[in-house]
Amino acid sequence: MAVSGELVLSYRTIQVPADAATAARNHRDACVASFGDDSRCEADVRYLSWLRAKVEEFPEGFVLAYLGDRCVGHLELEVPYGLPTGYVNLYYVLPEFRRQGLGTLMHLYAEKYFRSWEASCIELHVSPTNRAAMQFYRRLGYRAVQLEGAGAPLWRMKRELDLAVREK
Repeated sequence: MAVSGELVLSYRTIQVPADAATAARNHRDACVASFGDDSRCEADVRYLSWLRAKVEEFPEGFVLAYLGDRCVGHLELEVPYGLPTGYVNLYYVLPEFRRQGLGTLMHLYAEKYFRSWEASCIELHVSPTNRAAMQFYRRLGYRAVQLEGAGAPLWRMKRELDLAVREK
């Protein structure tokens, strides 16, 4: 869908069980993109149970992104109560839609969501082997803060939010 030559995405809260197959597939593919295989991916039943609980708690944060009627991405965003930091559990663009600007549009949604919760920064974890994701996050203004975990460590990345910016 285009408006004045610009792509416009729409977002819909993930519905479990209706979207279970899509969500599980996206989660598994994100694990493969991050780690090279799905060995660190939770089993679908466990993931979907976790997802159902998170959707109930943060319905506007756990969404599928659509370009027209095509699902192009998946976000899992939350701001734990009382904390100033929003967290990205999953930031996923389907492979055939990558490098087209849709990830940047999805990030605008994420920023708006986090600001609505008055978060002052966003954090996420990314595998050091997922160079494309690390470059993407750096272009968005994230900085690597700390390498965390033993065995297969992940970079914790952080981006400050300007709370003075308000969406219309």
